[in-house]
Amino acid sequence: MTQTTQFKVAAVQMAPVQNDTDATIDKVIGYIGEAADAGAKVIGFPEAIIPGYPWWIWMDGPIQGMDLFCELYSQAVEIPSVQVARLSQATRDAEAYVCVSVTEKDGGSLYLTQLWFGPSGDLLGKHRKMKATSNEMTVWGDGDASMMPVFATEYGNLGGLQCWEHYIPHNVATMAAKNEQIHVSAWPIGMPDPSASFADEQCAVGAQYYALATGTFTLCASQIWTPEMEAKICRSDAQRQAMAYGHGFTRIISPTGQVIAKMEHDAEGVLVADIDLGLIPVAKYFMDPAGHYSTPGNMQLFVDASRQKPVFILGEEEPEGLSYEDIQFEVQ
Repeated sequence: MTQTTQFKVAAVQMAPVQNDTDATIDKVIGYIGEAADAGAKVIGFPEAIIPGYPWWIWMDGPIQGMDLFCELYSQAVEIPSVQVARLSQATRDAEAYVCVSVTEKDGGSLYLTQLWFGPSGDLLGKHRKMKATSNEMTVWGDGDASMMPVFATEYGNLGGLQCWEHYIPHNVATMAAKNEQIHVSAWPIGMPDPSASFADEQCAVGAQYYALATGTFTLCASQIWTPEMEAKICRSDAQRQAMAYGHGFTRIISPTGQVIAKMEHDAEGVLVADIDLGLIPVAKYFMDPAGHYSTPGNMQLFVDASRQKPVFILGEEEPEGLSYEDIQFEVQ
């Protein structure tokens, strides 16, 4: 595979049409096209952008948000589906690699999932958030290490994580061991309270740390908070006051931790930057946490990449049903 080293990448900052998958996909497709028109070859979207992050889980008890959860459940993305087909076609039209985060429905449960599409429109794979954070456990189940992919492409090795996954050393080490080079760092909005763990600056620092620790170009893509989202989710003055419009922190970060492009906190749009994969060896010269800067003689991490299922059904069930005709045979 011939590798291109100098090209454009894009991080999208946007608001969803909350709990409306088709309308949000309309926006996502528009931004894919805009990024492609700007020449971007790798495009990253915010966490849970389709069909929006379930902010109500932080505003009240889980029962109070049950109606919104049921609405989200009905709008969750299944694979395959018409919704996935639309994203596939948009990616094919853009001739780019696209990473978009969705609420995925698999069986009877929901998961927070990054979908990776290639320039031919193929669904290359997916990453499920390994551990739903605190109140998120009322909405999403957990992923496992079988869905922590890094894709070898003509534009480098591509991977991604979501939100607080960037804070967990095990995740950082695992992705570094796969020699990731371009990373999509997907986030919701930042909280307006600067002392909150979810505040803008803390989240941005998490993305910047990841870029520096792993030596990757990191596309940090966040949502913004809008009056329309407030009207959909908030049901009291206290809830409205807990949030503030904007509070995005989308940026593109170099492997040495430098912010090379940044978007205003209250704007929707596409942030584009020129990158050169030739900068990665500069970062690796000083530090490769999965290589020369590791200490395997003292510490090792073992990752089980097999699919973890709660139930394994062995053998085949024999049918025990009877047709109406068979049941009525004796009567006749």
